[in-house]
Amino acid sequence: MNKTLKQLREERQVSLDEMTALINVAEAEDRNLTDDEQKSFDTTEKNVNDLASRIDRLERSLELAKNNTPVSFSTQDVTKTDKDLKRFSFGAVAQAAYTGKVDGIVKEMDTEARMEAPGSMFRGIAIPASVLQSRTALPAASIDARGTEVGSFVDQLQANSVLAAAGANFYTGLQADRKFPIISGVTAAFLAENGGSGASEAGNLTNITLSPNKCISMVGMSAELLAQNPAVEAALQRNLASAIMAQFEQNLLAAANQSAGGPDSIYADVTAGTSGTAAVTIADILACETLILENNVNAAAARFAYIFNGSALGAAKGLAGANYVAGFMDNFQKTINNTPYHVTSNLGAAADGTAGAGDYVMFGDFSDMHLGQFGGMSVLFDPYTNAAKGLGRLVVTTLLDGKAAQTTQTFSRFIDTNS
Repeated sequence: MNKTLKQLREERQVSLDEMTALINVAEAEDRNLTDDEQKSFDTTEKNVNDLASRIDRLERSLELAKNNTPVSFSTQDVTKTDKDLKRFSFGAVAQAAYTGKVDGIVKEMDTEARMEAPGSMFRGIAIPASVLQSRTALPAASIDARGTEVGSFVDQLQANSVLAAAGANFYTGLQADRKFPIISGVTAAFLAENGGSGASEAGNLTNITLSPNKCISMVGMSAELLAQNPAVEAALQRNLASAIMAQFEQNLLAAANQSAGGPDSIYADVTAGTSGTAAVTIADILACETLILENNVNAAAARFAYIFNGSALGAAKGLAGANYVAGFMDNFQKTINNTPYHVTSNLGAAADGTAGAGDYVMFGDFSDMHLGQFGGMSVLFDPYTNAAKGLGRLVVTTLLDGKAAQTTQTFSRFIDTNS
């Protein structure tokens, strides 16, 4: 007997619950799945995917029949992920977090996120990486109130990243620690006839490791408003992405390491360059390039860029106007000495997150910098903190890290703390 759509969905949910139970038992005992548990997990997962295909076909069949349209199935079915992403919304997650009732597509996605990264210790409702990376997902938020396409949440993270714009590598959906090799000191030499080679054996292979750090963003709002207003949903995504990336880059570009729990400052590790109280000059800015080019950086493969804080950029523009040097600065193309420049108040930020006092400049090959976003993210609704204001608090957690492979060889800086 053919099963109804409701029966298929219920059967799939039972299988999802079985998978979640296996993971929860293992996590509670702080261990991996046993061989038997893994075999059961894999079998159940296959059943979930098979049921998803059957549900998708039946849904399309019923929809087409309702429209009195002949049914025609292609040999390439719509995948489970694409189908589910079209039914998913950030508002539905917030509403589920608010009511505590997690079912349907929200529960399916929560289960998928926990399977993607079982060690991530999500709080609240988890959203998988596939949702954050997809432009199909969160359809109500794909167009903002001005009619502008927003794109995926990961797109918005990258769009708010000064370091990514400067050329840093940005990896998304990482599932575990990610290692990047560092090869240094390798030389080559021609071999003379009947003679030895002049090449040294000083080459060294090490690595850097990106590991997840929890970054939390909070916003006070009504869950009902979020669930009912697509424009609010789009604005929320955009502002969450902006806040998360601002905090991430504040850690990476601060004058000194920020609070414990986040990534260390890359800028604080840069040693090449000048620090003091003398006002910045054109020679100081150009010296940043010279210091790196003298390290035998492969200029053809490098992604060179400058990053300024607001004070330093203002000083540079003043220098360009008062002491005209042909080609030194092009504000239309945003280049200095034909090298792209970017500006952020996060460069040289103080320990409390405020803009650093003084002029801060960073130059380097940003292809040497690696930024990572791990797994999905979690959403928790706190109804108590702002209850007196008639608001709840949405707490969003994502996992990030960033490092440079060879800070001393590929980056330089100028600091004037007396401007």
